[in-house]
Order: sequence, then structure tokens, then C-alpha cells
Amino acid sequence: MSLKTTLSSLESWLNTSYRAAHGSLQPGLSDQDIDALLADWPHRLSDDVHALYRWHDGFEDAQVELLPGLSFLPLAEALALGSALWEVSAAQAKKGGVDFFPSAMLPVFSDASNDAVLLVQGAEGPSPSTPAQVVALQRGQRLYAFERLEDLLAASLDLLRRGVYRVDQERDRVEVTDEAQAQAAWRRYPLLYLEGVSVAELAEPGPDDSGPDDLDDAEDLSDEQQAENLMSNLMSMLGLHPDDLDPATASLDELSDLAELVPPSEWPDALQQRFHELTTHEPANAPADPPAALPAPKDPE
Repeated sequence: MSLKTTLSSLESWLNTSYRAAHGSLQPGLSDQDIDALLADWPHRLSDDVHALYRWHDGFEDAQVELLPGLSFLPLAEALALGSALWEVSAAQAKKGGVDFFPSAMLPVFSDASNDAVLLVQGAEGPSPSTPAQVVALQRGQRLYAFERLEDLLAASLDLLRRGVYRVDQERDRVEVTDEAQAQAAWRRYPLLYLEGVSVAELAEPGPDDSGPDDLDDAEDLSDEQQAENLMSNLMSMLGLHPDDLDPATASLDELSDLAELVPPSEWPDALQQRFHELTTHEPANAPADPPAALPAPKDPE
């Protein structure tokens, strides 16, 4: 099945079975529009990603999910998110850490919790297709990767049709109902990997960190602590950090998005009180439900 056929079938299914997603699809871009948006990006989009954005330029409503936990970003928004991630990644590499998000990656599918499908682009020139990786930045893990974007979408369409990916019509979310069936469907397509891989040395430098001693301090941190430091910086850059919200003016949408990243019990007291006043149905110090996200697949036998 070609990518064009897969996308056409996916749109037909959305139209009949997931109207919120179908209604949120934006008109596709021309090749000239795509080239203009990518004028300052040093890499080339592969043919299949060009085809994806000619099909539709993402969702108008970023809260609507296409894949479990993931919305379809317009190209301009994917570049904006990518820019923030590239800057943080480059800063980590400069301090001796891992370049965890090089500029050859573009987050075409993402959500507020920063689980993202990363499309790895060739640096030398255009290519027919590109691998599609699902990476959980918050946990520092790569979850799975298909050799081609087309295979990711074809597998997802199959799972949507069979109800293994279940659409919550009230919240416009997609959930995995059976992890084993999902993995079995994924294995019918060429995969680069299907496992959670820890990403090490993601230390976040502080404002006064500038010398070799700081690198020694970073080495003393666990992988989990380093990933938490990284996420704290990413959240601040994206305006989703408890310290960056004004309790007097924070909206329920902003606080709900924040609650998917940080339990309210860890917020400043004034922000907890604001959240409590806006929701009224849960205590101010109640931890938030965990964000809807793909479960980390088990290693294949």
C-alpha cells in the first residue's frame, strides 16, 4: 500500500469514525509553502514527509490526538517546537552531554508531555522515506521506530479500525487498549527497534555552571535526575513550568496542561489553590492523573 493510499484511507476512517480529528485537519501545503517554511532549516524533508504535509498541514486543535498521546502538528509548529528542542540539546552537547535531539530531527507528532514522533532527515539531500521514531523525552526513552513513516501510519490505521487504538470521543484522545495486540501489529512492518532505551548524560547546566567542575557534578547525577533537569528546562522554554504561571491569572486549560507534566502537589501553594478553585471537584494537593501516553513496549522475544 502506498503512502498516498494509506493517507486517503486514514482520512476516510476519520471522517466516519473520529469526526473531531477529521474536522481539525487543516488544508495541505504546496511544495512552495513547505520550501518557504523550511528556508532556514539546514536539512531536507524526505518525500514521504512532503507527502504528509501536502495531504494536510496538521491539526488546527492541538488537543486532538491522531495517535495515542500524540497530536499532528502543523509544519510551522513542528519547526517551532523543534527549535526549542534543538537549542536545549545543543546546550547539553556543549556541556559534554548527549546531543539527544539533533537538528536533523523534526517533531511532526507531539503533545504537551513531549512524547514525540521524531522524523530523522538526511543532511545531504532529499530521500524517498525517513524512519519514524516514537521517543518519550520525559522518560529519556526511545519506544519504537518504523523504517518508514508509511508503515507507522498503516499500522496505526489498522489498530484504529480494530479498536486496539480506541478513540475517546469526549476528550478527543486515542488510547491503547491492548499492548500485546499493538506490538503484534507493529511487528508486521519493518522496525528499527521496539524497546525502551535509556538516554544518559542529559544534565541541565545551571546559570553559574561554566567549568569542568560542573561536568563532574553532572556525572554524579542519575539518569533519572538528569532527565528531570532536562524536562524542567524544556517546560520553562515552552511556558509549562509551575514557576512560570501567575496564580492570579492562570487559566484552567493552562493548569490542566501543566498537571499532565507535574503533579499539582508539587506546585507552589498559590497555584494549587488556583487549580482547586477552578476545578472544585478535587483537593488542591491531589496528584494529577498521569498523561495519556504510549506504554513502553516490551523487548521482542
